[in-house]
Amino acid sequence: MNNILIIGAHFDDAELGAGGTAAKLVKMGKKVYKLTLTDNVTDFKNMKITVAYEPSLRQSANACKVLGIEEITDFQPERCCQLFYSTPVMQKVEDIIFKLNIDTVFMHYYDDMNQDHVEASRICKTASRHCKNVLMYQSNGYILEHSFTPTVFFDISEELDQKVASLNCYEGDHNRFNRLFDTVIQRNNMWGYANKVRYAEGFVPLRMIIE
Repeated sequence: MNNILIIGAHFDDAELGAGGTAAKLVKMGKKVYKLTLTDNVTDFKNMKITVAYEPSLRQSANACKVLGIEEITDFQPERCCQLFYSTPVMQKVEDIIFKLNIDTVFMHYYDDMNQDHVEASRICKTASRHCKNVLMYQSNGYILEHSFTPTVFFDISEELDQKVASLNCYEGDHNRFNRLFDTVIQRNNMWGYANKVRYAEGFVPLRMIIE
C-alpha cells in the first residue's frame, strides 16, 4: 500500500469508515487521497435532515487537513441521491486511479440501505479492478440482509483522536440525530476489544495481495 484512494458517496463517509486508517497510513509515509462522488446536498423533509453543499465542502477540507490526506477537488460530483452506475462516471473514477497510480482502494460495502452507497460500491468495484488491494468499509450502521462482517482490521488506537477531530469538522445533520459519530466510535471500540487493542477499524477485503 503506497498510493491509497478512499472513495465515499458523501463527504463524511471516508472519515466514518476509514478516517483512523487514513491517518495511520499517512504516518507510515503513504500517500492517501479522498474522493467524494456526490455533492451531499440533502433535503429530507420527512426526517428533517438538511445538508448544504458549500458548508460540506469547507468541512471536508478541514477534515482532510486533520487527517493529513489530500482531497481530490477537480472531480465533478453527481447530485446526492442521483448517483447511479454508468460507464462515464466509472471511467472518471478509473482515470483518477490510473493518474495517481493508486494501488489500494477503500470503498463502500456492497450491501447498504443508502442508494448512493450502493451505487458508489458498484462504480468503485469496476473502476478499481486493476488495483492490488480493494477493501470495503461501512460508514452507517444499517441492519443488512448480508451483514457487514469485517475480517481485516487496522489498529487506530493512536489515531482515534484524529478520527474524532475529523468527524467534529462536520456540523449539523452530518451527525445524524446527534448519534452517528458516537456510534461509529463505539463500533471502533468493539472491534478493538475483539482484536485486543483499544480501537480498530474493520474492512471486508474484496482483494488483497501480500508482497
